[in-house]
Amino acid sequence: MADKKLLRWGILGCGGIARRMAGVIASRENMELAAVAAQDGARAEMFARECGAVRHYARYADLLADDGVDAVYVANIHPVHYESVRACLLAGKPVLCEKPLTMTADQAEALFRLAEEKNILLMEAMWTRYLPACREAVALAHSGALGELKGAMVDFTSHFPYDPHHRVYDPAKGGGALLDVGVYTIHMAFSALGADYRAAGVSGRLAPTGVDSFAALTLEYPQGRTAVLTCGCDRVGTSEASLCGQNARISLPQFFGATEFTVHTPGQPDETRRFEKIDGFAYELEEFRQLWSEGRIESLVVPHRETVAAMKLMEWAMDGIRHGGARAERTAIEAFR
Repeated sequence: MADKKLLRWGILGCGGIARRMAGVIASRENMELAAVAAQDGARAEMFARECGAVRHYARYADLLADDGVDAVYVANIHPVHYESVRACLLAGKPVLCEKPLTMTADQAEALFRLAEEKNILLMEAMWTRYLPACREAVALAHSGALGELKGAMVDFTSHFPYDPHHRVYDPAKGGGALLDVGVYTIHMAFSALGADYRAAGVSGRLAPTGVDSFAALTLEYPQGRTAVLTCGCDRVGTSEASLCGQNARISLPQFFGATEFTVHTPGQPDETRRFEKIDGFAYELEEFRQLWSEGRIESLVVPHRETVAAMKLMEWAMDGIRHGGARAERTAIEAFR
């Protein structure tokens, strides 16, 4: 039996995000990159040579049959996540899948059911929620240090020059601002306020290819709490998250990779708390390794239900933008599709 202190990874897909993850795996003493696979065998061979993978394959199925792979990181494009993760689970391999987990909530629910049936760990790679800065900022907001927590404002917008073949603009590659970066803003709101909002509104705009290039979401919660979320690929924004209380607020600059946050209290000096500056992927990897070693199948940091709730919200929002904007009660969103 393999030493359970060492987690031997396989990676499906050999793009930029896979290369970054390979580097982080190599930096962890309790992990190794055992194998990589791509549909292009030459690409897999080059990736393995450059990133230190022990073995490489030109077929995903060959990697999934490798007894020297304990778990799989799925790093290919969004539209093939569902089939890739399903194949991993059917092969008995625990999975960390890059966000978004799937293209639809139905697909996500099906994968989580399969993982539960097989008693196999499945985790969406929502790495921002595992960052110490984000987790401690949320904990502080919940502690009452800000007074009553009133809501959150989260932005993640960047400008990508329009190119119909670029992944964020190409429907065939799972393009669109919501799936690419909006998912981070939704999960930031969920981490602070939960997934049980009661109503939502959306407006936005479309790129010439038909995918959403900008979205503005408002989530309404009980007790009058609100989350205002913006995401886009066609403009420059702040990429900042704010957790707003009655007496103070917390700001997280570049929240999706936050290494610090600042508490702003009127009439008092700002208080900034800084954290270790390492690649943030390390924290989700360590969470995965801990769950795997304990035989657990779900992270409590990002529960399965919140991954599904985020997917339902994005589906509803994308449909609303295509129709010029929308507002609905939560039950209407859950019934969407």
